[in-house]
Amino acid sequence: MNRRIVDVHVHYDIEDGTALKQFAESSGGNGIVSCLSGGERIGAHDYVPNERILQVCKEFPDIFIPFAKVDLWDTEPDPGKIHEFAEKGFRGLKFIYPYYEYDHDLYMPVYEAAEECGLPLLFHTGDFRPGNADPVYRRPVLKNMNPLNLDRIARSFPRLHLIMAHLGTTFWRQEGAELLKSHPNLYADLAGSGAWKALSAGELKTLMQPRLPAAAPEADNPYYAKLVFGSDAYIRNPEIQTEARKHYEALLDGCEQTKDTAARIMGDTVARWLKLN
Repeated sequence: MNRRIVDVHVHYDIEDGTALKQFAESSGGNGIVSCLSGGERIGAHDYVPNERILQVCKEFPDIFIPFAKVDLWDTEPDPGKIHEFAEKGFRGLKFIYPYYEYDHDLYMPVYEAAEECGLPLLFHTGDFRPGNADPVYRRPVLKNMNPLNLDRIARSFPRLHLIMAHLGTTFWRQEGAELLKSHPNLYADLAGSGAWKALSAGELKTLMQPRLPAAAPEADNPYYAKLVFGSDAYIRNPEIQTEARKHYEALLDGCEQTKDTAARIMGDTVARWLKLN
């Protein structure tokens, strides 16, 4: 594939100038533009603050695109901060480990503001390893990040582009795939080795198959175009991104997808949202 690739799911996990430069060289050398998120996280990982994400993306404008991490916790978020993120130059938002389910009433103004600003949203969905924060907050983590919680958001904000990270992982891949078929504005990545490495082409075909039997060839199945490229790579591990690209391309070849559909998945769709072309 000679067209630009957009990786919608990359973590700035460590403040290390050497690692950052190595990742930028690897990503740029592979023709990949990376959507970068960090964020000081309530209840989860503590990564590089949002403001640093913005600085790094200004240092490497052809390699990184800034996504702000937004905490959804037990008090109503200020939707004005979403507008501030957009004004500062953030191009999308990342959500993980919410206090309540993603579609809780408290959080709806955040999504409304994101729709007004034209910011795509990346939601972690599915499995999440137990950690030290769990006994402290005692939250129903997997229930709160169930892909089905994106249904209300997709229905309520039809101009909002939503990305279901990991396609729900093992527990909810079937539910996640069916949601993609229902909502025009809902997409999914296969980020993380538990998704792109664990899925075979045959399994992906089963997940993406039309609800009604069709005699058309696999290449004409429109649901594959609801996938976007996400690696779940970390700044300290650029090889994850390289490996993810290879697995994605092998999956799409195994699913008999056309070059046009593959190009949309690997970058064209997200590039259109972010106005990169």
